[in-house]
Amino acid sequence: MRRKTIITVGGGDAEIKIYTIKRKDGYPSFQCAWYELGQRKTKTFASVDAAKLFAQQTLSSCRHELPAADPVTQRDFELMRSCEARAKRFGLNMVSAFEEWSDAKLGMKGGSVLDAVRFYNAHHLGLPTKLFTDAADDFTAAKEAAGISQAYRRSLRHYLTWLKRDFGPLPIADITTPQVDAWLRAANGNHTTKNNLRRIFVTLFKWSRDCGYLPQDRKTAPERAMTFSGAEPAPAIFTPDEMKKVLAACPANLLPHIVIGAFSGIRAAEIERLDWSEILWDRGYIEIKAAKAKTKARRLVPLLPNLRAWLEPLRKAEGSVCCLPNVHFRLNYLGKKAGVGWRQNALRHSFASYRLAEIQDAAKVALEMGNTPDKLFRHYRELVTPDAAKEWFAILPPPQLT
Repeated sequence: MRRKTIITVGGGDAEIKIYTIKRKDGYPSFQCAWYELGQRKTKTFASVDAAKLFAQQTLSSCRHELPAADPVTQRDFELMRSCEARAKRFGLNMVSAFEEWSDAKLGMKGGSVLDAVRFYNAHHLGLPTKLFTDAADDFTAAKEAAGISQAYRRSLRHYLTWLKRDFGPLPIADITTPQVDAWLRAANGNHTTKNNLRRIFVTLFKWSRDCGYLPQDRKTAPERAMTFSGAEPAPAIFTPDEMKKVLAACPANLLPHIVIGAFSGIRAAEIERLDWSEILWDRGYIEIKAAKAKTKARRLVPLLPNLRAWLEPLRKAEGSVCCLPNVHFRLNYLGKKAGVGWRQNALRHSFASYRLAEIQDAAKVALEMGNTPDKLFRHYRELVTPDAAKEWFAILPPPQLT
């Protein structure tokens, strides 16, 4: 393409030249060219009249808005160049820098940006940026590597799925107590579910603090969050007749899990870790070692006569007592097969209820179960009768098993 000057509009420092451009298709176009704040600019038109009109309007606007001889304009221009240079140090231009400042002021509802910077430095300085979802995944992996039970693993993954859905993309250090409170209030479920969610929250954030993702010198946001209260539902238990149906339908490989849970009250996760060598036949106890106990405290659980009768035919010198995959699904299937349904933690709840009714000593039962007397007395007092307790602990294996 070839071009030549056809007209100049204006003069001196304020002029616009219009060029005729010969295009390859044979049609001409008309290009305005001028300088604005030291930068060359162009604009192309299909007709010369349109180009002239644009040139006249542009020059008129410049003469009204930026008089060349006005010393204030020169001062403002130098100020603008200084601001542009400062913004460029952070990879911004002056417009984007102002927009960022304006957005910050709006987000703070007019508060001081410097105060926000001081707050940020106090809470984040030196901390790595760790997203909630990444911290949750690392936390889960660490717990699984530490050997948590299958039941706790399922519970952890279930609750963390809820939390990651809404907090996943947020930096964990940016999550505040009001956010946690609002989320817990809106969460589906009763007070027990919400307190379980809060507990997972607290455990995750404490672990993150230990890893250096959160400040070391203060409580975490979930620790300061509210707890929920409400009427405690009566624990689900089996009747003696229901337990007889469950035992009649129980496969041999699941039987130790059922009878130990029903007649000793040992937690399901502790049963999964139990070894035959930890059943002290001569002393009449089952030893729950500290490393395998939920409370990290060793305890001795009585090997009651009917439990001994069930376990004797299955007795081994060592090895896992009952560590089956997918125990949760096996128990649900067993409950359906027996025609009574399965109830979460019903074996432990049943033992606590019948044992307390039998011996009337909350402190002793709490010690056997690794629990607190207050909680035991609050949940299980007068839940069953002494006669039902006698029937429960009189459940014995059929002759063919012994």
